[in-house]
Amino acid sequence: MSTRTNMSSRALAVAALLALAAACGGDGDGDERRTSRQPSEAPAASEEPPAATAFATDAAFSIETGPVRHPPVALHRQNAWVADETGLTMVDLATGKDVTRLKPERRPLHEAWQDPLGRPDEDEAAELEQQGAQRRLPRPLLARIGGTQAVVAAVPVRGQRQDLAVEILAANAETGERLWRLLVEPEVLADESAAKLSAPVLHAHDGKAVVQVAKDDRILGSLGVDLDEPKLVWEREDFLAMAGSGDELAGMSFRDGGGIRVLGAMLADGEPTWSEDSSKYASIAPCGPWLAFEDFEDEKGPRLVEVGSGEVTHTRDDGLVSGMSCWEGEGGTTVVLAASDESDGDDGSDKGGEERGGAIGLDTAGGKVLWQLPSEEWEGEVSASYEDRLYLKTGEGLAVRDARTGEVLGKAPGIAPQQVNGYAGLVAAGNGVDVHPADR
Repeated sequence: MSTRTNMSSRALAVAALLALAAACGGDGDGDERRTSRQPSEAPAASEEPPAATAFATDAAFSIETGPVRHPPVALHRQNAWVADETGLTMVDLATGKDVTRLKPERRPLHEAWQDPLGRPDEDEAAELEQQGAQRRLPRPLLARIGGTQAVVAAVPVRGQRQDLAVEILAANAETGERLWRLLVEPEVLADESAAKLSAPVLHAHDGKAVVQVAKDDRILGSLGVDLDEPKLVWEREDFLAMAGSGDELAGMSFRDGGGIRVLGAMLADGEPTWSEDSSKYASIAPCGPWLAFEDFEDEKGPRLVEVGSGEVTHTRDDGLVSGMSCWEGEGGTTVVLAASDESDGDDGSDKGGEERGGAIGLDTAGGKVLWQLPSEEWEGEVSASYEDRLYLKTGEGLAVRDARTGEVLGKAPGIAPQQVNGYAGLVAAGNGVDVHPADR
């Protein structure tokens, strides 16, 4: 599993970009379906295998998700937790079989994806690809609840007291057993319509979590949830949480009269801790324990801001350039910022001659620059990160780098995964997500 963000998106489109990874709902009866694993299929209780440096060229099977740009999946050992418009499904990575299906009690807002009949022609395939880019599907969040490794996701639903609500689902990530369901009817949704509503669970720490609520390019607010109770603890209409580090958050809001405000808040109660005003032409993105930020109307260039304090810790002098994407592997100790040619163009991020390419590795504990490579020594586009490994798509196939040193660990033909753990690499393809077993 990896976290990727891009520093080149303008703040005017921040909420819309975030919503591309968020959830919407469909109809459902609130049931829960579980299929017992056979003893031979049970995942080992031992530690997960180390991250692979190659994957089988052919997929073992495909998870039926409908068209998506990125896998809406959380990986826990041999389990793939797959989100759709109406709930969560736990899939066994060894067999491809559905093990558990969780749905909200209330009726979701939107229908689940239905595959078209027959094989699509070229025009239909192009339309499916476009629909995939527009779907709001979350990646479920792994979090600890009362000492249990759990998976958490939120589904927009029809409420009891008001039309729109959010139902949060929590399950044991290992066994698939449902832990609880929580219906939240926040004031920020009281007068809203259902279209393109998103509610991803962004960050969790020490029994607390924050849920983003947004529609297209509009901020609706953030919700603070106690995972142990469970219950809604706070909601803020003027704050869209975008990053979390421990018990602290950072995000943005729109200022009266134009421009945006970058600000911090506490996860426990949503109370603000710091703020900084910016023009409306800005880039804001989560980046490990930092917020990647650039105001295109000043000359300071890209910089990393500490989530908890708002303090600037890294700047152009440390090698940051506009358009870098940020990668933090689950269970890793590094953040890697890698430049991409995809960010070139007239989006406000091109600084007219500023050097492109290259990458930087940072230690998440203290922010130390561990390594830096110029563009001529950096080949390929990062597709995924896991623990302290980076997976890059190159002209020859896959290259794997050590995120703590920048060194190449191996190269292999075949696929460059979008999501990784010790068992498999996942790639969104066609009408689903292909699962490629680790090749050891």
